[in-house]
Amino acid sequence: MSALHDESSKTEVILVRHGECEMNLEVADKVGGRASASPLTAKGEAQASKLGRWLRSRGVRFDRVVASTAERATRTAQLMLAELENPPQLELEATLEEMSQGKWEGQPRSECYTAKTCTAIDADPRGFAAPGGESKGDVEARAVQAIEEYARAGERTCIVNHGIVAKCFLRHVLQSDWASLHEVGLENTGLMRFARNRAGRWRVESVNETPHL
Repeated sequence: MSALHDESSKTEVILVRHGECEMNLEVADKVGGRASASPLTAKGEAQASKLGRWLRSRGVRFDRVVASTAERATRTAQLMLAELENPPQLELEATLEEMSQGKWEGQPRSECYTAKTCTAIDADPRGFAAPGGESKGDVEARAVQAIEEYARAGERTCIVNHGIVAKCFLRHVLQSDWASLHEVGLENTGLMRFARNRAGRWRVESVNETPHL
């Protein structure tokens, strides 16, 4: 990731997934979703601090740092920033929160993801939404709008957010198939790097970087 502190004139966005949280320990059996109040685990806090120390060791500086208003994302950003020299003030943005799964959140996965439901998801991966929840199309629309608004020309912006949010922005940049979202790995505190050219087009520079872990 040596290029991270080069070419300072580029417009860059570094998306960081939050550290491990309590909800992450339950998603094998339960549906996750927004879960805004889910706190970081001790491991998640350590991941965030390690990320900050690694960034400092590489001489990385951010012009702007924004985090989702979810507890796990905000805390990840705070711990990361605490390790940096002269960091910018943290900004919070509600539209960067994770995809809402509506009435499914916290419910057994086996009861929600029935064969009929999985068929419906496969038939419309962009538009399918859990009862009272969001579709991936909804998430992508708000994620792209927020990231575009916070990315400033010639600056490096760090955005601490969530797995589906980051993957939706990646899909938008690549214009890939909607079903491909779940084929992208993104570990807790993993980084995605994007650079925007003068014509306003984004380029993917890396996905799921975790050299600090």
